[in-house]
Amino acid sequence: MTREADPGDGALSAVQIAFLIESGTFTAERLAEVSERVARGDLEARERKTRQDTIDASLSANVVAERLGLDIAELRRLRSTGNLYAFRSRGRWRYPCWQFTDDRRQLLLPHLAFLIASIPVDMHPATVLGFMETPQRSAQVDGRRVTPGEWLLRGGDPQVLRDIFEAFLMN
Repeated sequence: MTREADPGDGALSAVQIAFLIESGTFTAERLAEVSERVARGDLEARERKTRQDTIDASLSANVVAERLGLDIAELRRLRSTGNLYAFRSRGRWRYPCWQFTDDRRQLLLPHLAFLIASIPVDMHPATVLGFMETPQRSAQVDGRRVTPGEWLLRGGDPQVLRDIFEAFLMN
């Protein structure tokens, strides 16, 4: 049985359900399955895990400052000028690991500031992490898709990554 949605309860209205099925976005069976998963709390649990995974894949300001040989004021300046990417979690700045290398001669990804400037301001850090960990179709080395970090470390054009972000925004 389909019920009318209360705007505050997050449920889909009969019109919305009909649209999703008629448009081919979902079959009735798939929509019922997804609705059951939401009702069980699977979506909420997955969101919590995604948030935690994003935090786990980042470093605290103190760890980053030590790793880069900087004091906190210098680290803050790098972040505020767009030379390091960071996000707030529980009131503290977190610095995703994807922007750092294991090369003591080059501790940060090449073209990092250009890449950071390409990231939409409102893009969630978990989405950015997913992008940085996913081999990209447009970033290939020797016929193999590579992650954005690998792409930059191997001398790839950072504009390719900016183009991917722009295409993402257009969708």
